[in-house]
Parts: sequence; C-alpha cells; structure tokens
Amino acid sequence: MTQKQVLNKLLANKQGVVPISFWHHFSAASGIDLDGYQHPEIMTDNVAKTKKFVEQVHPDFVKLMSDGLFNYAFNQPIDHPTSIYDGIVPIPDNHPWLTETAKLVAGQKKVIGDRLGFYNVFSPVTLLKWALSKGPDGKHNKKTANKLLADAIISDRPKVTQALAVITQDVIKQATVAIDAGADGIYYSTQAIQDDRLDHHDFQELVEKYDRQIIRAVNQLSDTNILHICGNGGARNPLVWFKDYENAVINWSTDVEDISLQTGKQLFKGKVVLGGLGNTTKDVLYQGSRLAITAAIQKIITEAGTDNVIIGANCTVPRDIDIKHLQWAVQATDF
Repeated sequence: MTQKQVLNKLLANKQGVVPISFWHHFSAASGIDLDGYQHPEIMTDNVAKTKKFVEQVHPDFVKLMSDGLFNYAFNQPIDHPTSIYDGIVPIPDNHPWLTETAKLVAGQKKVIGDRLGFYNVFSPVTLLKWALSKGPDGKHNKKTANKLLADAIISDRPKVTQALAVITQDVIKQATVAIDAGADGIYYSTQAIQDDRLDHHDFQELVEKYDRQIIRAVNQLSDTNILHICGNGGARNPLVWFKDYENAVINWSTDVEDISLQTGKQLFKGKVVLGGLGNTTKDVLYQGSRLAITAAIQKIITEAGTDNVIIGANCTVPRDIDIKHLQWAVQATDF
C-alpha cells in the first residue's frame, strides 16, 4: 500500500456516509499505572479485547491501544543524577519498549481484519510529565503532572530541553517500530502544558518543536497520522497553536474548546477532522437513548458535511460504556 492509499482507504472504508470509530482502554486500572513488562498479560488481554471490541462494534478503523506500554523507560547511565531525566541517552534498538511495541501491534493488527489500525503514541512532554508524577508506590498523580513539569522547566530548562530532545528520538523509534509491525499510521497524543506560568513561546520551544520532528518522521512512513489534541479531564488547548501541524487527520475536544468539526474544518484547512462527540459519563454517547445518539450524530454530519469528516469522540470513552451505545452510533451514520 502506498502512502496516499492509506488516506484514501480510511475515507472510503465506511459504514455509512462518513467513517466512524470509537475506542477505550481495556484494562481496569489507569493506563499510566500499568507495567506491561512485569505483567505481560496486560498486552495479551489488550489483543483479545481488541478482537472482541471490533467484532461487537464494527468500527471503520481501529485505534491500537498501547495499554501496558504507556511509560517511557529513561536510559540514564550517569552516576548520581540530579533528576529522573538528567543525563538520559536514547534507548537501544532492542529495548523492551520497542520490541514489545512490535509484538503488541502485530497481535492487534492480526485480529482487526482488513481494518486500518493507528497505534497510540504520546508526545515527549506527556511522557516526561507522567514520569515526574510517579510516586514511590509506582502510581502516578496526574493532578500534579503539569505543575511538576512546569516547575522543572522553570528551574532546570536546559536539562529539560536536552531530555525532551532524547525522548523525541525514542518516540520516533517507537512510532517507526509500530508502523514496521503493521500499524497503518500513528495516533499521536499531545497537548499544551496546563500551567499558566508557561506561554505560547514555551509551547513552541518545548512542545511544538518536538511534536513536529516526530510528525515529520512518521509522515515519511505513512500519509495518514492522526493528531490527538488531548482535552481529557477538561484540559484546554488553543487550537490555533496546532493549525500548522502536518497531520492528515485532526482530533480535539469539540465541547471543551467550543469549536465544532464544522469550524475546525476552516481552521485546519485541507485536513480531515475527527470527533464531534463528548467522551464522559455525562455525554449523550454514554447516557443517551438510541434516538438521542442518532440525532446527535446526524446533527454533526448535517452541520459539518461528509467531506473530510470522521465521527468519533473527544478521547477514549469510559470503559463501562454500554456497547450497544457504540453500536447505535456506528449504525447512525447510515442515513
């Protein structure tokens, strides 16, 4: 399959008038707290539940979840480091983070049939802030992650910058391994640092610079890489900061940012827009009737049109969502 054929197939392979897909984590615990190295059954379970989910929901494409492999392993060979990121160097090509990614993706692709699959990869700043928020018990406190990252940037900017440059190299390796193992592209999750002490200039130097390096690299491997501007938990992201990212497909929280798919098509000119539905327990996809879910989806299509539009949610949907709601949503695009 050539690069261009990936995008063409994504838009052509649809149940109804537009493609549609949803996804959620398959593990009971937060993905950030899972250790797939010590518990390889997490990845085995991931593959088995991916198969079941696809058979039940029949999405037009699949986000290949990286449960068990969220966390980046810092390669820190120096003695007496001053921080968790001080002196890190790139991981070797045979590192488990890479070899296990290849195994997971190959397993997932095997069970999703002829559907396209896009592997979930996180940005360098996301991986770093998660690492900073890890407690002695191995659990992560997401509520403190952005503050801890901003603190590190303010007090230790040169070393943070050096660390992000190294992490970027390793994320490129991870994405390359995933595509080589069968992924049709990357679902790239990033966001602005959620701290008022940092501004657009900081975003450009510490987030955008490295995001764009990764995106340029994966665009050499596939023409279809999805940009996920993560608004989970109510995180705010000035979408204009992302408008020149060179991804073929853009996904954001339409309700959090109050920017619809229709408006987003104007901002992200020439790109495919993905989303339109909320992903919390308060939203129609989770708690609505079949009639309400159908109406919500048909409203999105009527307003945004069918050209360069994919229906989905802001982010991962709740694990305990009634599977019938997702089935109703998929069926609702055919009208």
